[in-house]
Amino acid sequence: MGHYFIYKQQVFETTMKLVEVDLIRISAGNISMRLPDGNIAITPSGIPYDHMHPEDVVITDINGKKIEGKFNPSSEKALHYEIYRTNSEVSAVIHTHSRYAIAFSTVEMELPVICLELLFVGGPIPVADYQCPGTTEVGTGAAAFFDSRPDLKGLILKNHGMVAIGETLDAAYQNAYNLETGAEIYHIALQTGKKPAALTESQIKDIFAHYKKTK
Repeated sequence: MGHYFIYKQQVFETTMKLVEVDLIRISAGNISMRLPDGNIAITPSGIPYDHMHPEDVVITDINGKKIEGKFNPSSEKALHYEIYRTNSEVSAVIHTHSRYAIAFSTVEMELPVICLELLFVGGPIPVADYQCPGTTEVGTGAAAFFDSRPDLKGLILKNHGMVAIGETLDAAYQNAYNLETGAEIYHIALQTGKKPAALTESQIKDIFAHYKKTK
């Protein structure tokens, strides 16, 4: 086993967690991790995740040059690399085609901070302009949002899905899960025909003050 295997295993395990909670299905989604040496461990292109093994995770440099792996890196690699290039604190990127994120993306509806899940992802969650999937433009568009809003940990991509970031794989996983959960909650609330109430600035301040005290 190569010295990269431990990182491949971590990316694989996070991918399986995302499959278990139904954020990714078949091969619709991709996960990556920035390694201590600056290279990237990323899921392979077009491999259904129920057939994927840890050794199938690909190692590339930040420009996409393959260093290790029998498969090609994800077709969405540019999305991941552009985010890493512009934010040195990001060590993990998760992109999913999750249902509620895509649904809101098609109507360009920003997700207001109606619950803790969306608050902790840095909401309100904006919708990035449509760019052809797999292109560098998807990455530069997403990276610009994260660069302009340092607290933002998740973003909706128009007619495409969502992307979540984190300082660790686990943090990125939690941010992806919270974003999709918040989107689902917002969808359910809208079914009542009433306008869901967003948390006020005062309420948000109180929440952060409370969580700071309990840490």
